[in-house]
Amino acid sequence: MKRYKNETGEEVTQVTPEQGQEQVEELQQAEEEQLEALQQAEEEPAENDVSEVVDKEVSSEKHAVSEEIVPSEEAEYQEEPLDQPRRLTWPTREQWIGWLPFLAVVLFGAILRFWGLGDKPLHHDESLHAYFSLQLMHNMENWIGCFAPGASCYHYDPLLHGPFQFHAIAFVYKISQILGAPDHGVNTTTVRIAAATLGSLLVGLPYFLRDYLGRIGAWLACFLLAISPSMVYFSRFAREDIYMAFFTLWLVVSVARYIRDRQMKWLIMAAVAFALSYATKEATFLTVAVFGSFFAAVAVWELGLRWPLREKVTSDAAFVQYLPRTFAPVALLGLLIVGGLCAKVFFAWLHDTSIYITKDAANTAQADAYVANLKSVTVAIVPWIGILLGAFVLFVLVREMMGKLPPPGRHGLSLRVDPERQPLLDAVVTMQWTHWFFALLCGWAVFLVLFTVLFTNIRGGIGDGIWQGLYYWLQQQQVARGGQPWYYYLLLIPLYEQIGLVFGLVGVVRCLLRPTRFRLFLVYWFVGNVFIYSWAAEKMPWLMIHLTMPMMVLAAIGLEPVVVPLLQWSKGWLKRAPVTDIALQTAAYPVPPHVKSAAGVTAIVSGVLAVLLLIPTLQNMYQVTYVHYADAPHEMMIYVQTTTDVNAVMAKVDELDQKLYGGRHELPIGLTDDATWPYAWYLRDYTHVCFQFPNGCADTAKSIPIIITGGDTLASFQSQYSAGYAFHQYHMRTWWDEGYKPPPVPPNWGGVGPWIWLSYGDTPPQGASFDLGKAVSNVWQWWWYRKAIGSTQGSYDMGLFIRKDLGVTP
Repeated sequence: MKRYKNETGEEVTQVTPEQGQEQVEELQQAEEEQLEALQQAEEEPAENDVSEVVDKEVSSEKHAVSEEIVPSEEAEYQEEPLDQPRRLTWPTREQWIGWLPFLAVVLFGAILRFWGLGDKPLHHDESLHAYFSLQLMHNMENWIGCFAPGASCYHYDPLLHGPFQFHAIAFVYKISQILGAPDHGVNTTTVRIAAATLGSLLVGLPYFLRDYLGRIGAWLACFLLAISPSMVYFSRFAREDIYMAFFTLWLVVSVARYIRDRQMKWLIMAAVAFALSYATKEATFLTVAVFGSFFAAVAVWELGLRWPLREKVTSDAAFVQYLPRTFAPVALLGLLIVGGLCAKVFFAWLHDTSIYITKDAANTAQADAYVANLKSVTVAIVPWIGILLGAFVLFVLVREMMGKLPPPGRHGLSLRVDPERQPLLDAVVTMQWTHWFFALLCGWAVFLVLFTVLFTNIRGGIGDGIWQGLYYWLQQQQVARGGQPWYYYLLLIPLYEQIGLVFGLVGVVRCLLRPTRFRLFLVYWFVGNVFIYSWAAEKMPWLMIHLTMPMMVLAAIGLEPVVVPLLQWSKGWLKRAPVTDIALQTAAYPVPPHVKSAAGVTAIVSGVLAVLLLIPTLQNMYQVTYVHYADAPHEMMIYVQTTTDVNAVMAKVDELDQKLYGGRHELPIGLTDDATWPYAWYLRDYTHVCFQFPNGCADTAKSIPIIITGGDTLASFQSQYSAGYAFHQYHMRTWWDEGYKPPPVPPNWGGVGPWIWLSYGDTPPQGASFDLGKAVSNVWQWWWYRKAIGSTQGSYDMGLFIRKDLGVTP
């Protein structure tokens, strides 16, 4: 050993490589002994007490983290003292070794998301988001003008969901303009950059859960999120769901880190993530329901741990040994009963309220007035809440200035909480006021900036932001957009997410057999989302990512015991040095350097299965993302997608404009109401577009050079304009066959049911029943050859009319 003094004058011991190798070998031996003890404990289960199992798992999880000997990683999770400011230093070799696998998979995920990002035509919803984001950018170029009475500037409208995406896309537009991007920075690529960016960053978030998932588990979660067909496709889709998914996982990471580290930055990030999710989509209410119910259950469980049960029973009866050790299970059961009854009443009230406010115009008007009054009252109360909060903070600061500081150490309620067995309650009762105050302040700041549209609509933004989204969501429950059956996601996810689904279920089983609070949360999150999104009236393919995201994290937990032994076995087979790389260590449980034969065979078989499941998953991701991205009849994940025929129509428009006006975008164009979207965005640079054609320009309606109509008016326009105009019919949108829906109940549309549809498509023979062989064959043909299971004729058409005397064929 060598000794030297550092910058502060302290003596430091430098360990030689030989001594470091000895320490590593000692660590590995200790890990082997720990694993053997753990295996013996598994073979000889203790008394049937779930609380005891959870407590042991939490203790071992914390012990594993505290015993890690990687200095750089320890420093990462320990808050430095305030009197020792951080110093920026070049990362060490160990840090690079730990980061590189994660950086590589994030880079891989980003490539998948950005490659050919602008190739796909804009979906109907994307065109709305793209158009109003452009309007917002123009509004902000004259920010002062939006304060003028009667100014027509962007305001939050729940019909288009939250304001975050419009601010994000507008910001990308402006940066792209500054950088000189094509089309003045506004094109199908820049519309999707924000979605692809957050979708790429989402891939890296499990890195911060390494001490919950293990290093290999965290990397597997990153990898599965990177290659998931649904996560990749909807990261390239300018809708709000990928933003919400990122903010939700960021919220989970931040809360998990705060409970463990108690650093204020994590609580602030949790508040910001929640505020951004709320400012993105109204489905955040569903997140609140799932997460809130879980944390309520954990809080009740931890409260029940304070009171012993078994030792209070003095009887010698045999049943006593089966009683739980504490009142925690009893308290949880009571919460489930009471909470279930309350939920039943609440959801029934939601259903009845939704029906009432949409039943007729009078009820809707009454509901509108009630919500308007709620907004006014809320706007009046909010300043007083701010004043009371400011007074409280001022009171605390004055007390501290007078030297009346709280006593050091634990005091008050914290004395009644066990930080080891009650970590959630401990995090709450020991939280410093500065933590929750600054978290609340930052979250509220995000809300104000976005919902008031950079303070241009303060009164309306606050009221609408708190109440209008919830009111709109209630109204939409009776609309039930898409009309999908309750089993929609149970059919959609298995078609695309093979490795995630199979090992996600394995992960659920593993989490239940070896529970920790975080593992139980992941199971509850996944199962809760499956239930609540299947219950919600609106079911769309883009909502599936809120199910697949937690499923991928569970799949990583299911895959970890397969991958870790294989890596260890490969190391030994190649006769390399003992495993010391940081990337092969896990905090979830230690792994011996040698794999026993039975465990090795199991790992190999499971590894082969994982590869076999990975292949169709990658195939599905490639097909839906890069081949059939605008071919909805061959992809169930694509919903009523705009076809590439839109590009053909725009090519004709540009050709005619070039011929008549030299490409100055001055061509007069008639656009009917049913063709407004997506053409309002595609024709954004044309200055003479006649919207609501022909009423919008009655004087020139009979001589306008070019007309674009939707399918609703196609037949009537053919009869009116056939004499003077050449005509061609195109597909505007197409969709996947929906024969999987239940048989119709008049007047509703329906199908033949999922089982018969899988066997025969939407035209089964008379008296047909489920045929497993045909169903497997149909799915196989779709997986590898994209042969549609049902009809491919579903489309909404459009018409292009060009005056015959102009010499351009439509």
